[in-house]
Amino acid sequence: MTWCVFSDSFSLLYLGAFLFFKAKKVSAMTEHDDHTTTWRDSTIQREKVEATLENKKPSFARRHIKCLAFVCAVVISCILVAAIVPPVLLLNRQNNPAPPPDSTALPEQLRDPNDHPPPLRDPFNNTAQANANTPPLTESFQYGKVPIRGINLGGWLVTEPFITPSLYDQFNSSAGVIDEWTLCKALGPEEARRQLTQHYETFITEDDFRKIARMGFNHVRIPTGHWAIETKEDEPYVPKVSWQYLLRGVQWARKYGLRVMIELHTAPGSQNGWNHSGRKGEIRWLNGTHGEENANRTMRIVESMVKFFDKPAWRDVAPIFGVLNEPAIFRIHTKPVQQWYKDSYHTLRNITQDGGPYLTYHDGFIGLDSWNGFFDTQHVFKRMFLETHMYMIFDDHLVSMSHDQQAKFPCGAWRTTLRNSMRSAAPTMVGEFSMATNDCGKYLNGVGLGTRYEGTLQEGTAVQQPVCPNCSCAHTEDWKNWDDEYKGFLNSFIEHQMDAFETSSVGWFFWTYKTEDHINPHWDYSLGWEKGWIPQDVNNRTHFCDPQ
Repeated sequence: MTWCVFSDSFSLLYLGAFLFFKAKKVSAMTEHDDHTTTWRDSTIQREKVEATLENKKPSFARRHIKCLAFVCAVVISCILVAAIVPPVLLLNRQNNPAPPPDSTALPEQLRDPNDHPPPLRDPFNNTAQANANTPPLTESFQYGKVPIRGINLGGWLVTEPFITPSLYDQFNSSAGVIDEWTLCKALGPEEARRQLTQHYETFITEDDFRKIARMGFNHVRIPTGHWAIETKEDEPYVPKVSWQYLLRGVQWARKYGLRVMIELHTAPGSQNGWNHSGRKGEIRWLNGTHGEENANRTMRIVESMVKFFDKPAWRDVAPIFGVLNEPAIFRIHTKPVQQWYKDSYHTLRNITQDGGPYLTYHDGFIGLDSWNGFFDTQHVFKRMFLETHMYMIFDDHLVSMSHDQQAKFPCGAWRTTLRNSMRSAAPTMVGEFSMATNDCGKYLNGVGLGTRYEGTLQEGTAVQQPVCPNCSCAHTEDWKNWDDEYKGFLNSFIEHQMDAFETSSVGWFFWTYKTEDHINPHWDYSLGWEKGWIPQDVNNRTHFCDPQ
């Protein structure tokens, strides 16, 4: 049928062309006859000839017959094209329909041609369930009734020397590369982008999320640097690349039914002066010349992050947002930080209204009881958690205890502290804890710094006295030579912490999932899971606190 329609159209076009060339021939013959007549009458008087020529002048149609024929041909052709082409295209579309939109295609920033296995057919499908103890993403998680059992992905999107030391070991100590600021500055923009992209690509993969679900966890906490959102011209950080990997991580979590706590781990200017804030040294957040400016930048960053994830496609998989990790309130004035907490809460709730993610606010290391009465959870601060981090290694008294005392300590003082906070301050969550009972890990206190344990850590102008005068860090991280007794202690210590935290708060996140080449095993959950001194399923444990 298509051929017949085109054949008719071509016949008509041929007819138009024939008329055009026929008209051209007639015009030529007319011109020839006129010239012959003129020469035959040349003997007649000029006036009579001119009169005769005037009388014999051809009509307008004969003089312009070529143009008229051409115009007619063009008009006929246009009419034929307008009448014939649309039906032909429709017929072809019916016979050969275009493929439907690819519903499996991820947004451009989430695509990875090397993903294996392939992504879900629907990238925003929320039917997955991490394990039998966790509701699927389509159902609401009952915080306060079902405990958070989570794992941190530390060192992935915010590098830390003690988690990924190879990034820092490529420089001599004299280079002063001690945090992500100095790392990116030393590498330069292009090389920093190349190395960090390679790190993001390989340090955490989809297989890790699959393992995390097998381990029994129901949440993943993903620390994120502010440079994922924005940087200023004078900041050496690699801008926005880590944002793509954050989204990829959230999608992997969705695939395996895990909920995500997205957490801003760094602030412009540094909120605590430690290396994991992005820049070690002076605190320039709510402090110093540019303190207010950096605090305002931080507000805009958390606002844009919450605005992005407070959409139907993301709400179920990312139900918690950590507003800012570990601001060192004990080194800043308390009132400005408390006001910033209030301002950020109202700013974010203006976006989310009554719903939106649960917002977490860190205690700032001033003690949970310092927050008693601050959060009006009945009328103002709703859907929020007060976050605290519980580490034994920073307390000299706890470090010097026996292993048996250390294993049971969480069930006493820590559990009591958390219960009091739940009752008097706000719903409380343990955002970080570990298996470490000393600070012997490589670069744990920073590149080139010593340890409290051996008394080689210099803070300020003084070198601390050793926490354990007769102890040594030698071989403490040599996990291949740990005996069964020590492995049993680690199992008891971590399980007692888990039980204490989830029976006295809304839950916990272990720090951290892995360290590079298992360099710091007391902070490496995946190693303990593989070797057996960590429970194979966090929902099936053997050590519990005594009832209280």
